Amino acid sequence: MKTKKMLFSHKVVLAFSGIVLAPLLLLYGVTIALVYKQTVNSLASLCSLEVHMNEEKIYENIQSLELIDKMIRANRDLILFITSPENRSEDDVIRIVKDESLTLERILSVEPLIYAIRVFSKNNLVPERFPVILHAERESLAELSEWEFNYKAKFIPYMDSQSSNSVCLTRELSNGRKTVGWIQLAMRMENFFPFLHRNSVPYQRDFVLRVFKDSTGKRFSQVRCERKKHKEGMLSESDLKNLEKYFFKENPKETFTTKLNGANTVIAWRYLPKLGIVIAHSCEMAMVKKYEISMFFILIAMLFVGFGFFSIVRYTANRLFNGIYSVMGGMQKVNSGNLSVQIPVDGMNEVREAQLTFNAMTRQLSAQIEQIRTEQQLIADTEMKAMQNQINAHFLYNVLETIHMQAVLADNEDIAESILMLGKMLRYCLRWRIHTVALEQEMEYIQSYVYILNLRNDYEITLEFDIPQDLRKIKIPKMILQPFVENSFIHGIEPLAQSTKVCIYTEAGDTENKIWLCVRDYGSGMSETRLKEIRTYLDDEKYERDSTGSIGIKNIQQRLSLFYGPEFKLEIKSELNKGTVVRIPLLIKGEKHAEDSNS
Repeated sequence: MKTKKMLFSHKVVLAFSGIVLAPLLLLYGVTIALVYKQTVNSLASLCSLEVHMNEEKIYENIQSLELIDKMIRANRDLILFITSPENRSEDDVIRIVKDESLTLERILSVEPLIYAIRVFSKNNLVPERFPVILHAERESLAELSEWEFNYKAKFIPYMDSQSSNSVCLTRELSNGRKTVGWIQLAMRMENFFPFLHRNSVPYQRDFVLRVFKDSTGKRFSQVRCERKKHKEGMLSESDLKNLEKYFFKENPKETFTTKLNGANTVIAWRYLPKLGIVIAHSCEMAMVKKYEISMFFILIAMLFVGFGFFSIVRYTANRLFNGIYSVMGGMQKVNSGNLSVQIPVDGMNEVREAQLTFNAMTRQLSAQIEQIRTEQQLIADTEMKAMQNQINAHFLYNVLETIHMQAVLADNEDIAESILMLGKMLRYCLRWRIHTVALEQEMEYIQSYVYILNLRNDYEITLEFDIPQDLRKIKIPKMILQPFVENSFIHGIEPLAQSTKVCIYTEAGDTENKIWLCVRDYGSGMSETRLKEIRTYLDDEKYERDSTGSIGIKNIQQRLSLFYGPEFKLEIKSELNKGTVVRIPLLIKGEKHAEDSNS
């Protein structure tokens, strides 16, 4: 008994059963990626938590400073005294200065983190009591920002405790609308920004960036930590510029990953508008370096396994699919325009049947296309010759008679112009081997045609073109406008026998490569019944020549289908006593179903 061979489809199923390995490897890789992403997200959460804690500490310090500022402003006796000390006796002045100084010093004992309270008086009659009550001229207070960082009270050089680097809040002290002095509160940098001064954690650091503006826009300057062992926390100029590009863009994320000092780093940040600063906490990706190394080796192993798997599947697939590839290659050549392609036939399975069928199909397709091309060329030549008969003998006779009458009645340049126009028309029509022309050539022919029409009438037809210059170079079927202009004259203008105009213009189509070429007259128009008859006549795809031997609008409809495809249909709109509009669909770039047969 003859053994039944395994079908080709069964071989394909058997070969690709091994591809189950690929989803397993993919799942393994996705798992690694998810674990890695979770690790990065954990770092981002850690950074966000640190920034949140730092932000809360800063706002606590701000609240403490502003609370003392309010307490001092509530002391009306002190403000009135600073405003007009000259109204007090010398003993009162000394007493008040002493009492107010003690009061301010007691406030310091309540808030140990605030190490300095200074009240500056603009009135030099107020005696100074260091380091609490001072004259305003000792410091350029008006030039100070409300919040200063790393501020030093250089005007108290002999008091080291008062000239430490500090965060300083300086605000005007007013009595009504009059500025009488300033209040200055100071907190040491290590107390205001404790996170900048704590012992560093490997791969982690905190930094504070002050936002300012210069001629180039918003910039950063880093608030320094003066302790020597923390100088490694300073950012380089390139890092600052990198952060500026990120922070000052629209809607930046509060957690992101970038490079700092050449290392991939996760950064979380907050902007504190009251201080005009950005606080941030960063964690270098080196914290997961061991995980990255393990992942790298796993990735290498996966690549080796994947390459081996790919090689095996490829070898098997090539053995099984050579026949299918040959059919696919033939299809690609047919798609590129090579209809004479024949593929080799081999094998003893279903693919052989497909190869034989493909070869038979291409032979039959080539023969049919050649036959259609010949038939279309013959039809186009026949229709073009018939179109030339639109200018019939009767029309030529009338034109020549008109030119003769011009010569008899007047010796002027009109005769030469008329003969020139007639010559252009004849040359254009008699070049019957040319089937497509530029739109501007058809426009020139219509101008000559209307000029000749105006010679034979005692009224004038004005021809108006509204066609963009870039569209006047497109190729269109020859003699596609003249029948409609002639119909406008015969059926719309001549019955009225009065001056009018014919407009030829373009309208945008429903695609970028399609336009409508429109012919509009303002003649007698037609009734809805007649318009319906014409549309029904055009919908009938049967080729038909009228009784006079000329070919009219139905011929144009058929030529449009030949050049561009059956979906390109004429549109005719008309209203009785108002005129008619004919819309001709055209392609801007090339024909769709026919080749340019210019010769």
